Amino acid sequence: MKLAHVRTLLPAAMLLFTGLALHANTLTPGGTVSPDVFTISTPPPLLGDTTGTFNFDGGVLTGSYEEAVAVDPFGITCAGCLDFAYKISLDPGSSDAIFGLNFARYVGFTTDVGYVSGSGDVAPDSVNRIDAIHGGIVGFFFGTEADPSLLPGESSDFLVVATDARAFTSSDARGGVTIFGDPSTDVVSGTIHGLFEPTVVPEPSTALLVSIGLGAIVVLGKLRMPHRRA
Repeated sequence: MKLAHVRTLLPAAMLLFTGLALHANTLTPGGTVSPDVFTISTPPPLLGDTTGTFNFDGGVLTGSYEEAVAVDPFGITCAGCLDFAYKISLDPGSSDAIFGLNFARYVGFTTDVGYVSGSGDVAPDSVNRIDAIHGGIVGFFFGTEADPSLLPGESSDFLVVATDARAFTSSDARGGVTIFGDPSTDVVSGTIHGLFEPTVVPEPSTALLVSIGLGAIVVLGKLRMPHRRA
């Protein structure tokens, strides 16, 4: 699927679900669940939307990606919280299939997982979450290691991670998606950086203490400045 087609699907696919969303599967660290199917209703406004291409191992895995962030109107985890959605498309010329996609970082956040039915070619079979010590990575899997089901020329459905986060950022160093190819060929993999990830909003009391601390530093700095003679 061409990127232009992917982008036209996103507003219609992004996260305004029917009542099925009220029964989302909560994915705890160390757990594995079957992803829920989210049905499209009315598209919400997007808070963030980023697209790009990838090329791993000299063209063995090439394609495009899209990630979007929106406020979940149904409050899958809590009212006003953020949902993250991802789509991966493999070029027809890729010589490898995709078995798994790992998304980071969800450490410290509640995650409910699913996909938007009919928004791509391939739906995930299972989703797991690595324990919090390793960053709360959420992994979507297609087929089996011996028989990956996301093939060249195909796109994943929009993969949804609904969280209790109320803010997000873009991180070149930490956030991203790691793509795992067919282990029977060469376990090709690579990581796309610079994607959106949830971030903690400081409590009002914490923010106040930080402000007071910064103010104190400024005052102390002025007091320690040497006085010039007239």
